[in-house]
Amino acid sequence: MTKLKKVRSDFEELFNQSRDEFLEYFNELIQIPSVKGNKTYQAPFGVGPKRALEYLIQLSKKLGFKTGKVSNSVGWAEYGPETKEYFGVLGHLDVVDVTNDWTYPPFDLTFKDGFFYGRGVLDNKGPFLASLFALYLIKKQGIDLKKRIRVMFGTDEESGSKDIPFYLESEKPPYGGFTPDCKFPIVYGERGLIDLTITTTVTDDSLEQIDSLGGEFDKSFIPEYGFISISGKKTEFHGKKAPSNAPDMAENVLPMMIRQGTTLSGQTGELFKWIDSKIGNQVDGKNLGLDFTDKESGKLQLSFYSMEKNLDKLSINISMRYPVTISEDKVLSQLKTQLLNESLIKINRRFPSVVKDKNLPYMQDFSKIYEQDTGLDGTPVTTTGATYARAMPNIVAFGPSFPGQKGIAHKGDEWLKYSDWQMMMQIYYDCFLSELC
Repeated sequence: MTKLKKVRSDFEELFNQSRDEFLEYFNELIQIPSVKGNKTYQAPFGVGPKRALEYLIQLSKKLGFKTGKVSNSVGWAEYGPETKEYFGVLGHLDVVDVTNDWTYPPFDLTFKDGFFYGRGVLDNKGPFLASLFALYLIKKQGIDLKKRIRVMFGTDEESGSKDIPFYLESEKPPYGGFTPDCKFPIVYGERGLIDLTITTTVTDDSLEQIDSLGGEFDKSFIPEYGFISISGKKTEFHGKKAPSNAPDMAENVLPMMIRQGTTLSGQTGELFKWIDSKIGNQVDGKNLGLDFTDKESGKLQLSFYSMEKNLDKLSINISMRYPVTISEDKVLSQLKTQLLNESLIKINRRFPSVVKDKNLPYMQDFSKIYEQDTGLDGTPVTTTGATYARAMPNIVAFGPSFPGQKGIAHKGDEWLKYSDWQMMMQIYYDCFLSELC
């Protein structure tokens, strides 16, 4: 323990010695636009994610780590003795696409007034590098570990974590570990998530009153721009974007568009009135009877994120993050009782709730280290987020956002505070020493 205290007290000096090197690597990684693309030869999730994967493997080799790659989908860097079991850190290199809401160049690392800006600085390139660099500082000192630690980097977290099954086909999962892709303190439970489309057929031709509708829509965020054209008159709407897991922080344009359509005649007007009354600006599903809640994770969260007209059909897309003690069947059964005739549900994606044992020794130790390093409450929590912890056994979320930081990812001018980056690196450094020395 005395040795650990001495090593920990030297962290800031160690960080400062390598800071310029770390910033150079950070910049190079942000400059790779690793947005998912079409599958190509040896690039199952597109050229961008594959470029980032190859960059990280080469960087890890440069830093002196043992490296590996599975199916051009997941890479890893490893340090420590050749033990049967290993402790794992799992981050992702893929990022969501950019829209026109950026002030700074999205694929450059901009540093201004103590903040980094760029796509992926928070989600998830910056925090992932913080964990890799923390391990590098341990390696640089030649500290002996009891077990090996493997830092894994995937390429499809933003689109359903289809990369992880490739990894698990050939590699054993870690005995324990974390993904730095959520929030602090340590997260022992993630809510269930169901993403669905409700499509209603309009049989009286009244949908023809709408010439067109659209906007900047994606499942990863609540939209800030949309339009609807009715009988030759186009109306545009502007709001405020937020990540899909923080709908309460948005000014969603979809309810504004829906309200415009409530004046229409026939079945179309009735359909828009139904959407307005049952969904509208709600974020808890109350008017659909979906306002489930529990002590562990709070209220159900509803995100209304897109709408589409196709011939005689109108479709709306919503996602719901439901409490950990509530089942998907209960959510869907209640929703079906509220639908109009001629409405059908299609499930786009689903993730059941995940709850881990928060009393595991390493989780308890990490909670204490978080408290010691930050002075903040380290009691384990739950989240509305959907992380790699759902796809990889024995992984929980741990960082990077600190309490009070919300709604940063998946929108323009994504940011990360420089001092937070240093702090999370120190937390991971101390946790590695605690678990593996």
